[in-house]
Amino acid sequence: MGLLTGSRQLDAADAHNFGVDWVIHYQFEDTEMLKAIEEFRTLIKDLQDAKLQVQVRPGYGASLLLCIRVPRDHLGNMVYKSRVKDWLYGIIHELPIGDEHTSIDSETPAEELRSVYHAVTWSKALGGAGVTAQLGPWKNVASTFPLHDPTANAKLLRKWSHTLLLNAEDLDAIRALYGEKVAYYFAFIQCYSTFLVFPAAWGIFTWLYLGPYSITSALVNCLWCIVFVEYWKIRETDLSLRWNVRGVGALKVNRPQYVWDKEVRDSVTGETVRVFPAHKQFLRQLLLLPFASIAGLALGSLIVVTFAMEILISEVYTGPFKEYLEFLPTVLFSLSLPWINDTLTDMATKLTDYENYRTQDQYDIAQTTKTFVMNFITSFLPTILTAFVYVPFGARLLPYLDVIRVGKLATAFDTRRVHIDPSRLQQEVIYLSVMGQVMSFGEEIVLPYVKRVVMQKWRDYRQKNVPAGQGRRYSYRTDQLLNDSPAEASFLSRVRNETEADEYNVHDDTLEMCVQYGYLALFGASWPLVPLGFLLNNWLELRGDFFKLSLECQRPPPIRADSIGPSLQGLEILTWLGTLSTAAIVYLYRGNMADVRLSTLLLILLAAEWAYLGLRFVVRTAVEKIATGSLRKEAAKRYALRKNYLDSLTRSTSPKGRQRVRFEDRVNVYTTGTDVRTNSQEFLHPGHHETSSEQRFWSCAAQDTADAGVRLIKALCMGDRVQSENKSEKIKKCA
Repeated sequence: MGLLTGSRQLDAADAHNFGVDWVIHYQFEDTEMLKAIEEFRTLIKDLQDAKLQVQVRPGYGASLLLCIRVPRDHLGNMVYKSRVKDWLYGIIHELPIGDEHTSIDSETPAEELRSVYHAVTWSKALGGAGVTAQLGPWKNVASTFPLHDPTANAKLLRKWSHTLLLNAEDLDAIRALYGEKVAYYFAFIQCYSTFLVFPAAWGIFTWLYLGPYSITSALVNCLWCIVFVEYWKIRETDLSLRWNVRGVGALKVNRPQYVWDKEVRDSVTGETVRVFPAHKQFLRQLLLLPFASIAGLALGSLIVVTFAMEILISEVYTGPFKEYLEFLPTVLFSLSLPWINDTLTDMATKLTDYENYRTQDQYDIAQTTKTFVMNFITSFLPTILTAFVYVPFGARLLPYLDVIRVGKLATAFDTRRVHIDPSRLQQEVIYLSVMGQVMSFGEEIVLPYVKRVVMQKWRDYRQKNVPAGQGRRYSYRTDQLLNDSPAEASFLSRVRNETEADEYNVHDDTLEMCVQYGYLALFGASWPLVPLGFLLNNWLELRGDFFKLSLECQRPPPIRADSIGPSLQGLEILTWLGTLSTAAIVYLYRGNMADVRLSTLLLILLAAEWAYLGLRFVVRTAVEKIATGSLRKEAAKRYALRKNYLDSLTRSTSPKGRQRVRFEDRVNVYTTGTDVRTNSQEFLHPGHHETSSEQRFWSCAAQDTADAGVRLIKALCMGDRVQSENKSEKIKKCA
């Protein structure tokens, strides 16, 4: 667990963020110096017009780090206005007391960061700076992101390394640090892993006493899938009420990329609404049909050809190098799959952009739906072909594959010697549930970690071995800007590393868990120990994902959400298909395949679908009756709040401020807005007030910040030019 828990303790310098709320990474490597200076001055002006404080520091190469802080009074006013908007749309039921100048304190770091995110990215009409990375005039803005909280991240990793499952307190901590969208993923994997305990134990019993393809085991597996999906729907609702985000999608603002045809005035709110006609968007969405058909046909054809070549070589071919050639089709397909996925993902992204969605949530739903379809084809189609084509009907189909009759190879193929091994499906499922999960973890967590460490070591080595005579020498003030002060060196090194980290996409991790669930639902009947393998993997996967989030990726903006998005519909589809697949597998593999009748198979599939619909209705009704206590509490809470508000109309009320929560203050990330604070609660952040080092960091005046950035741009551009000239001279000398 050394990789996940960290190999050293954080010191005060590593954990200190100098009051920085947000970072903008501005790159100008391929931009002329005068144009870069003009863009930089415009960027500084837009940020300062949005009432943001800015400090500039050099980044790696020809780039600048713009460290942003929102004045506390302005930030508190933004938090107040956000809560008022929540109340107007029915997200919260407690009316914030105050006026348009009121400043209140955030309950969690995520709430504060969300307001900072709005101040940086929202349009100027909404009071923001309108800075969106790599969009419009900000093509040179590589990224914008908040800084990680190393102390809180390290504490959570240490705690989770000694626990089996997450509890409500841990989920609240994630929500407080990263927002509800990320917290929903960890809540899902925690709920899914908890549910896996029963099928894992039942799988061990089945493996010992019933064996594979057991009817009883298949029924239990299908019932478990239905119960899990229906329970998770209720769990999503519970969390949305606990975190006060139910119906939060109504608050989403327009995407900067959104293009509207006309502006109309809302008859209810009186606000001006930018509209893109629904019929135009629907016509554009219809392009998904040919895209999905072509992508599915292309991927499916490639998989079928690869599968057929592998079978032909392994079962029919008897010539030389057979032990090597039988792996060649799969190796070639595996090598080409990343390129194919990237190409299809780019096409899907362009199609989603063309569909022109108003909010980011709508855009993410459309993009995730397309990605889910592609993942379904690439992940499940090979195993589906093995289960329902190759093993049951391979002996009848292989003679049609014997088409190679060239010279001496004509005698190398003998279809009469074909023997289909019925255990091939089980072997493939075992590989996917054990080796596939291990390799996926290595590619997702270990390999990026090793790559990052090696790159950092190489960068440090190059920096230490720069000859003294080649050091940059400018004016005294410029040299001061280029060289980090000892008090800031550790902090700026961490910021520069975060600028080069990948962006975290929570939808990718959610889809990964959905694919795993799909293997269990579709093919779990072939090997009873599949749930046990997934349960062991998920214990490590959960901690690995948080390790990746906190150390390998940039901290994502704390976006609010009230569900896991379209992945929920994907789970329902996989559950329905899993019922049909399980019934077919049990019928085909339990008896003699020579006795298989197509009419009987179709009747079994029809009965399985009817049973699925009936069981889902019963389970949904039962779960809603049993697990809807939170809904009744919510209704009672609404009644009590309205009654108290009615009683308060006749008497004066005095506003009661909340405990101030700032980045450098003591923050209890384990509490929610409805919890009662106690003295025994554990705090992630030590108490802290603005230190002298933080005051020095923000002591530069607004005009001096712009001048400092211009000096750095000139110095870095000239330095790159000098380095290139030195390289050319060295090459000429060598020649």
